[in-house]
Amino acid sequence: MKTWSRKTLVTQLALAFGAAYGLGGGVAFAQALPATAVAQDASAQDVSTAKGELQSVVVTAQRRPENKQSVPISVSALTAEQLGDRNITDLSQMEGMSPGFTFGRSGTDARPAMRGVRTENVAVNGDTTIGYFVDGIYKSRAQQALASFVDIERVEIQRGPQGTLYGRNTFGGNVSVITAAPVLDKFQAAGSVQLGSFSKLRLEGMLNFPINDMLAVRVAVSSDKADGFVKNDFNPAADLFDQDLKYGRVAVKFKPNDRFQATLRVDSTDQGGNGGSAFGYKQAGTYLDKATCQQLFNASLYVFNVRPGNRDGINDCTRSSGAAAGTGTNATGSSVDLGVPLYKAGNPYRVDTDYQSFLKLKDKSASFDMAYRFDAFSLKSITGYADFETERTSDSDMSASTIAIDYQKTTAKTFSQEVQILSEGTGPLRYVAGYYYFKDKLRGTFISQQLPRTIRSASLAAPLTLPQNGAGFYDDPFAVTESNALYAQFAYQATDQMTITVGARRTVDKKDFRFANANSVLPRNASGQPDATQISFATPAVPSSAYGAAGVSNCVPARGPGFYCDPADPSILLGATYSQKEFAKSTGRIALDYKLAKNNLLYASYSTGFRSGGFNSGQALESVRTFQPEEVNAIEIGSKNRFLGNSLQLNLAAFSNSYTNLQEQRQVPVGATTISTIFNAAKAKANGVEAELEWMATDDLLIGGTLSLLDAKYTSFPDAALPFGTSILVTDASAAATIVNGVTIAPAGQRRVFAPGYSCGLLNGTGGVGQPSAAFGCDLSGKRVPYSPRFQGSLYASYDYLLSMGGKLTPMIVVSFSDGFYGQPTNASIEKQGAYIKADLKLNWKINNSWSAQFFVDNATDKTTLNRFVWGGGGALQVSAAPPRTYGLRVSYKSF
Repeated sequence: MKTWSRKTLVTQLALAFGAAYGLGGGVAFAQALPATAVAQDASAQDVSTAKGELQSVVVTAQRRPENKQSVPISVSALTAEQLGDRNITDLSQMEGMSPGFTFGRSGTDARPAMRGVRTENVAVNGDTTIGYFVDGIYKSRAQQALASFVDIERVEIQRGPQGTLYGRNTFGGNVSVITAAPVLDKFQAAGSVQLGSFSKLRLEGMLNFPINDMLAVRVAVSSDKADGFVKNDFNPAADLFDQDLKYGRVAVKFKPNDRFQATLRVDSTDQGGNGGSAFGYKQAGTYLDKATCQQLFNASLYVFNVRPGNRDGINDCTRSSGAAAGTGTNATGSSVDLGVPLYKAGNPYRVDTDYQSFLKLKDKSASFDMAYRFDAFSLKSITGYADFETERTSDSDMSASTIAIDYQKTTAKTFSQEVQILSEGTGPLRYVAGYYYFKDKLRGTFISQQLPRTIRSASLAAPLTLPQNGAGFYDDPFAVTESNALYAQFAYQATDQMTITVGARRTVDKKDFRFANANSVLPRNASGQPDATQISFATPAVPSSAYGAAGVSNCVPARGPGFYCDPADPSILLGATYSQKEFAKSTGRIALDYKLAKNNLLYASYSTGFRSGGFNSGQALESVRTFQPEEVNAIEIGSKNRFLGNSLQLNLAAFSNSYTNLQEQRQVPVGATTISTIFNAAKAKANGVEAELEWMATDDLLIGGTLSLLDAKYTSFPDAALPFGTSILVTDASAAATIVNGVTIAPAGQRRVFAPGYSCGLLNGTGGVGQPSAAFGCDLSGKRVPYSPRFQGSLYASYDYLLSMGGKLTPMIVVSFSDGFYGQPTNASIEKQGAYIKADLKLNWKINNSWSAQFFVDNATDKTTLNRFVWGGGGALQVSAAPPRTYGLRVSYKSF
């Protein structure tokens, strides 16, 4: 891989220099934008675009308006016009628009990935790995990144760590959405109606009206309704991924003079319907050692529903070799009921769940920006507030059987305040410095309700009635983050061609965490213990006293500081409050950019970033209770080029990112057992090359594409627990006792069989005298990082036909491709999405300056692609899929 990296880097540099001197002579470089934060809006474009030239795009990747081609950062940007031409209405449709950007989704959780960084933990105990910003305001929950795009100015995808100017949790990069600001000098109106497959009906409207020459108001609204694209054959009312969304935004802009302006935005999102279930709505199967009828990772694929309690009384496997000690029910010749057959295995668009899930999402937010320009600098204030709440349910057994249902509720109350000072004027030194304050109050309730069972199976002529499958589960964690940061970045133009950029940021996160179970509010059973079989969605909220207090404990036996037990029976745990934890990090960036010619920029940069640490719920041991921040060191060399009279644009970047302290799942010995927690267990490296090409071949023909080559692998990931069953015990009369490091791990007459294809063994510190029971882990070093295709890209083309009756007809084709990726660090074959090609077709008809229409077919090839893989209860792999083929017609009007 090192040889490949060097070769690609040499090739990239050769292309940059060759293009600059072979094609670049005498071509004018796109005009840079002024630095002022007030004289023009960040979205304004002061670069005119002549016919046959590419549009110049403004970005704020360095917290000031700049031409994208002059910014020494890998950033892709889509303008409002480009979003409309491609009918992109939310982040899930952005895959292929930026090299290396992969989008995944589970339920209402957005899971983007880029450059070997993915979004895995979306619970309240963790933070995002790719930052999501709306009008400069950071959104802390992954669910907020699926908000609808309504009256958008542009969307930027900034690749690589953005730890200096954007801060914490921009570990892999940023997605920044900029909404359209009110316009002072003209009345504007726009609207659209979209009809499509799955009974789609989307309405959008916008009004912009100036009150006077210093005050304007802009209102944007939308309504989006559609049936689910995942069809439920057992309960037609329970289709998944339907849409029932309403959105509204009001923005007010006040600009009394050229020095001061203020903009207030208030918006609201309300979403209902069935939703998309939870972490993965369809089962793909599990692995089984057929000889012993035991689950063993990476053995034989077994397409049965093995969720706990889903047993139909039909024996599915007969042992040809004894399991464990090989006696009784484990003896050779014994049979095992492993579950029920999967419904329409391999088809993620057909399910048979009996329970109708629901989604209730409300997100209310506000932002207030003020800026005042002095002669030498500007002062800017950015204030944000969000009140977010989502409730969702899922059929826990993922079948037509009635066994259990799950409920999740996530709330976030977020406040942020940022103050900036930005340089003005045309001197050689430009700077931006600021202070950032952030406070996030989170709650993430999870309830699993067990029900009296009705087992429905293809192997049964009639349903089977069984008692409830044990107890339910209740976890109610609260997390509070208070973050303070100081940052500054300076760019010094040393010569007409060369600029040096240096920046640094100091972030201090203070985090509080507490949790409670339902023991304090549950009725007691005959033995005096809380009756967990009574846990349901209607279980009362626990009192605040159940969370205890930091640093003290009344539990017997002792569980650790902060743990609180029932005073009447100190063995019954009620909850805990952890001691506050501080995560402080310094991040920075240094870059050098050089204009080889007026239209060719070469740059090199070194930057760092981090994703904040957090807590594992319910852990008494301090080393397991807390996980530390992830860190990244990133090197990038790139070039940005315009050729042929601004008709051809070629941007290239080569990067090498080193990741340490990755927050992964790991099995850890605690007391007499082992647990699976988030742990800083891995290191990884991502090397890659990215390219973006856009060419206005003629006045009417536009051709473009993106390409990403990526090698992202774990360089160290030892002692990892496999999703289930790192090993199994089999009877073998000829086998002697197996001893590893003096520890007996299999008695005589038995032997331990490890997951085939994996290097596994005994965890140090387990199995010996005075140690926890023997536990086993596997080495995943060298495995590919999930959601990281080795190559991925897109090609697109459009052609303008001028119509004799007036107007313009523009057909467009967008083809995206990937060699596939793994969905889990274990890289098993069942966890892989294979190579694919997709095509989207658009036909845009500009009738006149006001009216337009578009007919579209997305995923015209109707290619099924999985974008989420997760191992669930019972050792079942759960998956989610991107939408199938969809089509529709949109008619739009605008008065400007």
